Amino acid sequence: MKEALPKKLIKATVAAFSLIEMSIVLVVIGIIAGAVFKGQELLDSAKLRSVAQDFQHYALSVNMYQETYQALPGDDPKASMYFSNTQNGDGNGQINEPEADLFWQHLGKSLILNTDVAPSSKLGGIYRVVFQPSAEMPGHWFILAKENGDGLLTPKQAQALKNKIDQGSNATNPSQGQLVVKDAQNAPGRCISNGALNLEIMTADCVVYYKF
Repeated sequence: MKEALPKKLIKATVAAFSLIEMSIVLVVIGIIAGAVFKGQELLDSAKLRSVAQDFQHYALSVNMYQETYQALPGDDPKASMYFSNTQNGDGNGQINEPEADLFWQHLGKSLILNTDVAPSSKLGGIYRVVFQPSAEMPGHWFILAKENGDGLLTPKQAQALKNKIDQGSNATNPSQGQLVVKDAQNAPGRCISNGALNLEIMTADCVVYYKF
C-alpha cells in the first residue's frame, strides 16, 4: 500500500491551489471590469458623436428650409399657407420664445425632419432653440439640456463633445467656438471654473449651446 501523504503536505498543497485559484479569479475579474469600463467609454463616445451629428443635421435642416421658403422655421410668416394645422411666425428674423415650438413644427410639416416636436438626444434631454441667450452670444443657438433646463453633460463629456466640433484654442475654451458650454441653472460654478471646464467634477452640471 502507498503511504498516505503527511497532513502538513496535504494542507500546504490545498493552500497552494487555493492561492492559484484566487489569483486566476482576480485576473478574470480584472479583465471583465476592464472590458466593461472600456465598453462604457465606447458607448459614451458613440452617444457624443450622435449629439455632434444631431447639431450638424438640425443646422443643415434650417438652411434647407430657408432656401425653400425664404424664412426661418418658426419665424416663417407664411407657414400656414404651406402647411395645415400650424401657425405663422412674425417674420422678424428672430426665433423668439413663443416661436421655439413652431420651429420644430415647421421643419416637421415641411418633411425636412421626421419630427414636429423638440427631439431628444442619445444622452437624454431635449434640443431647444433660442435667440441670443446672452449678450456675448448673438444669433440663434441650439441648447441641449434636461427638459427642466438642468445640466445633462459632465464637464468631461462636454470637453469630448467640443473636441468633436471645435478645433484649436476653441476646443479648450468653453466660451468660444461653435459649441459653447455653460453652467446649468441648478449648478452655478460647477461646470466652469476660472474660465475652464472643471474636469474634476463628475456630475452632470453642464449645458451646451451650438450656434447655427
